[in-house]
Amino acid sequence: MAPLGVAEAAETGKSIAFMIETNPGPGLGILLAFWLAGPRVLRGSVPGAIVIHFLGGIHEIYFPYVLLKPKMILAAIAGGATGVGTFMVTGAGLVATPSPGSIFAWLAVTPPGDFVSVLLGIALSAAVSLAVGWLLLKTGSQDDYADLAGAKAASKKMKRG
Repeated sequence: MAPLGVAEAAETGKSIAFMIETNPGPGLGILLAFWLAGPRVLRGSVPGAIVIHFLGGIHEIYFPYVLLKPKMILAAIAGGATGVGTFMVTGAGLVATPSPGSIFAWLAVTPPGDFVSVLLGIALSAAVSLAVGWLLLKTGSQDDYADLAGAKAASKKMKRG
């Protein structure tokens, strides 16, 4: 997406393409859902994961949580779609790729006048993924969770190919 974003930003001064993959909102919502409605054994690890994800921009930190409950991908999709829709409706864009995808990187590359629409898109995507994730966690069986260590190992294995 970065090459498309660079081309669009050169013409218009900003691009929504920079926002598609790096939105920290859906991951934040998923982590909050696990913190509020997930298995008690996991709740202690979630605040640290939130800091690493939202403030540090390392999105991979929430992947093991999704692997524990694969239905949570629906929460990520719903949150991501909400964010993209909000950015489209409000005309939001960034001037460069926010790398890593932390809230600080996002704010650093937000053009003047777009802060409200950018923060709105992040907040709404987090809220939607939290709501969907909370429903999925509360309506599903608590017995089908794998262990966190196993999910982390599976995540590492998938990264290696």
